[in-house]
Amino acid sequence: MADGVKGEGSLYEYRNGYRAYITVKGKRKYFYFPGVTKKVATQKLRALLGQRDDGTLPRGKDYTLAQWMRHWLSTAKLKPAVHTNYRHNVEHYIVPQIGHLKLSELEPEDLERLYDDMLSGKLSKARVHAGDTKPTKRPLTPRAVINVHSNIRRSLTVAMQRGHVGRNVAQLVEPPQATKADTRALSVADAKAVLAQAKTDRYAARWYLGLMFGLRPAEVLGLGWEHIDFTRRVVKVRRQLQRVRGSGLQIISSAKTDSGWRDIPVPPFVMAMLAETREQQMVDRIEFGDTYTEWAFDDVPAALVFTQPNGRPLDIGVDTRGWRKLLDAAGLPHERRYIGRHTAASIMIDMGEEISVVSSILGHSKTSFTYDTYVHPMEDTKRATSDRLGAFYG
Repeated sequence: MADGVKGEGSLYEYRNGYRAYITVKGKRKYFYFPGVTKKVATQKLRALLGQRDDGTLPRGKDYTLAQWMRHWLSTAKLKPAVHTNYRHNVEHYIVPQIGHLKLSELEPEDLERLYDDMLSGKLSKARVHAGDTKPTKRPLTPRAVINVHSNIRRSLTVAMQRGHVGRNVAQLVEPPQATKADTRALSVADAKAVLAQAKTDRYAARWYLGLMFGLRPAEVLGLGWEHIDFTRRVVKVRRQLQRVRGSGLQIISSAKTDSGWRDIPVPPFVMAMLAETREQQMVDRIEFGDTYTEWAFDDVPAALVFTQPNGRPLDIGVDTRGWRKLLDAAGLPHERRYIGRHTAASIMIDMGEEISVVSSILGHSKTSFTYDTYVHPMEDTKRATSDRLGAFYG
């Protein structure tokens, strides 16, 4: 039996919850409240009547979360890598768990259960390689959950703006705290040992740009010859070479912020290495002849600075193997390529360079981010401080 609520609303039991309707401009608009008590359903109905009366009631189509997120993804202006990542989140985590819920039914607790399942290992983590999906059940990282949360929050913000939902439930949920990123740096001695080995490497300039100036691996690999100004001795950071899931290698803009595009003055000996790289490419073209690859993206020649001998780009696998080879030659354990960026920042600060200069070289918009994230007291400096303290108190 239906129970009336003052203000042209009605409530009745339905499945494992309650169904309600309110009258809007002479027409009934229906809502479903699953798994709640009559008291809670009545409160929700009164809240809807209040939204109707103050003009904040959702007026658009009542999408399911799956329908809305797929629609939003099809129209959102996102970078290719971000779009691929969001689509992966939607199809592998969001849709299978809560995609059936209507936007009007979605509650903060639904998101909390999703995040708990991701963190506890109840969901299958899809691993995609060479077109094959092999799901495995294991806990996902807090950072992965934060990524999913951001995906939902952004899409629901647009849904609110268009009147499809009256609130953004993602704003009522606190995502897990991300574990601190691994921002260890090489010591000065280890950095010098790596660069000593790099001097005779085919890609010497690539390693020097990464370890001296902190260019991201994707930024170095995305450099084109138009970005190398031999007259002014400047390297222009404008783009990245990234592998996008399902789409292969792509050239994308390097600018996260306005400061992401930057011109970096480099010393003469690094420019000499770049000149040697250009000469080696000319030799490669002659040796490979018609089989040499002039790699292009979107039908535009990329004119990459760093390529394999056959002209193909240096993708992540090739670059990582080259990095590990250098570490082996220097007698060091394997580290992520990104440690070069942390090392560059730490050494520049340890040399006494202004944080604003370091931030500009790294392409950050805020010096506080540079200091908090990338700056590490070098082991040599900490040892010297310890020795001075020992002499003082000893």
